[in-house]
Amino acid sequence: MLKDQQNPFKLTKEQLPKLPKWLRNHKPKYHFDNLIKKMPLDGMTTVCHEAQCPNRGECISRGIVTVMILGSQCTRACTFCAVERKEPDPVDPGEAQKMLDMVNHMDAKYLVITAPTRDDLFDGGAAHFRHVVEHVRQHRPDVKLELLIPDFQNQSFAFDEIIAAQPDMLCFDIQTVKDCYHYVRPGFSYDRALELFDYFRDNSDLKLKSGIMLGVGETREQVLELFQDLYDHGVRYVTAGQYLQPPGMQLPVLEYVEPETYKFYEQEAQKIGLWIQAGPLVRSSYMADSLAEQG
Repeated sequence: MLKDQQNPFKLTKEQLPKLPKWLRNHKPKYHFDNLIKKMPLDGMTTVCHEAQCPNRGECISRGIVTVMILGSQCTRACTFCAVERKEPDPVDPGEAQKMLDMVNHMDAKYLVITAPTRDDLFDGGAAHFRHVVEHVRQHRPDVKLELLIPDFQNQSFAFDEIIAAQPDMLCFDIQTVKDCYHYVRPGFSYDRALELFDYFRDNSDLKLKSGIMLGVGETREQVLELFQDLYDHGVRYVTAGQYLQPPGMQLPVLEYVEPETYKFYEQEAQKIGLWIQAGPLVRSSYMADSLAEQG
């Protein structure tokens, strides 16, 4: 752990921790792998598959899937994310129907819709989010819909589109503690992330959720401060999991957080008033239906 917030990019390989043997998921992935081969994606991308999520088999068995709209190219360059950085493709006007086709094919019960950051679009793609949600809900009102949104450059008119869509859960991943933000997510800021939550808290009754990565240099005290900040700004649902460095990404893993520490974070978050899922392999959308049922 970086006690002095040392720059992780200056560390040598010898200074970095080795992957522990206990960091494995033994739940079968074949449920997802078999389904994805037959799924009518038609150019769409599941985050479960693209990110090789270790939980994809577990989630798919419950009818949970995370799908990326607005293409798979991002206009930002976060140090931890494997989403491709290049000029994005035009918005696909048929994407809402493609989403519905996929939902029907897999008989999804809980759908998480996310997107890369699209700073090339005037509203960041917020109106497209709303269109996809409304189309799926019109034909499959039984499916719960969670939106995992980019920041939309904190434009209020974009946030208003998301509020109008009325998702069952709204998530924005703050990613890390304040003192690590400058090297983990240089394209945004911790304070602006909290302002985003303020807007949704003050202008809607949406359930608000956020996710964080652990093992990038944070201290326990900083994580507890983050939990309190999230609660104070309207968030009531949190996920916390181990950061794993994707191939080719710059940000190294600085610590493999022991399972006992996650139990500590769960207890402390619950004292604050947060509903939380925490564990080494937990990701933002992990067992999302279960967390949404809390509260």
